[in-house]
Amino acid sequence: VVYLKNYALDKADALYAALEPHCMSRGLPWDVKFLQDCATLRCKQNRQAEAAVLLEEVAKRTPPHEATLRNLGTVYNMLREHDKAQGYFEAAAALVGETEKEDLWNFGIVQMHKKNYDEAAPLLEKALDAFLQADPDDDVTLAKLRDSLGMCYDGMGRFEDAIAQLAEAQQLYRRSIGTESPLYGTACERLAKALIHAGRFEEGFDAAIDAFTVIAMQDAVHPTPLFELLGLMLEEMPLLGSEDVQKLAQLARPISAAVRNLHYRELDKDANAGVLYERMARALVLCSSASGSHEDQTAAAHRRAMARALLQQAAPLVSAATAEGLADLSHVSML
Repeated sequence: VVYLKNYALDKADALYAALEPHCMSRGLPWDVKFLQDCATLRCKQNRQAEAAVLLEEVAKRTPPHEATLRNLGTVYNMLREHDKAQGYFEAAAALVGETEKEDLWNFGIVQMHKKNYDEAAPLLEKALDAFLQADPDDDVTLAKLRDSLGMCYDGMGRFEDAIAQLAEAQQLYRRSIGTESPLYGTACERLAKALIHAGRFEEGFDAAIDAFTVIAMQDAVHPTPLFELLGLMLEEMPLLGSEDVQKLAQLARPISAAVRNLHYRELDKDANAGVLYERMARALVLCSSASGSHEDQTAAAHRRAMARALLQQAAPLVSAATAEGLADLSHVSML
């Protein structure tokens, strides 16, 4: 549990693998505790479908409990099965006999993901007020709630309100769990999006770099958020055609870290990695013109070499995906 809470997910996974036969053979309460903790691990590893199976098994083995129902609602929300999630959240509230602050939060998240922002915002605002009154010193919970509310405001086009909430969430994470936590990285990513949507590109770029760096090195690394962050920097910011494009050179080290991390976890063998590597290569090439001082040109040549290596690795992955009909990635394989 200590490893789980601190996102040392590789160590937690190894321990749970060793514990599984012992816990499952002993029956209650050991089996249920194992299933619950393993479901939490799978969620943090971005393996939500596996988490759902584990939580459904918990529900079969135990009497109805609001925590189990809320956990099931949360994981189905993450799987974008929002109506199913809503059903579990409603069942939890009915079991308790009233709508608690946790229910307000959960109902708000469902409506936000369904893009019903006008319904979501009041629910999330009420939840935040209730949590502030109940435990104003719980930095992590309040940061998560402000993160939810900030995302909602961003979706509504209330960008400055979103920035205020997301910046506060970032600060709460920084002072409570530090800047290496995936939670901090996610807060930076969402803050970056809101800043860019508000036209505050310089601040948005800095937040995006912070997010990319944290996500690149975490145990639960995955190509998708890295791909999306690069898209944010390359496609939603006015970097191209300006001197600011040189800022992309800040990505060289975190890109190297991400590539090593993905390779270690064998996540570099499919089209997801292929399209990510193509985008990484594009970012590196854009900031690597053969100009400037000797030192600048040497660094640029190194980045171009990195880009070539990434494209060579990406080419067979995207070609295979195109040939198998999984996606038309011919525009990438042509590179």
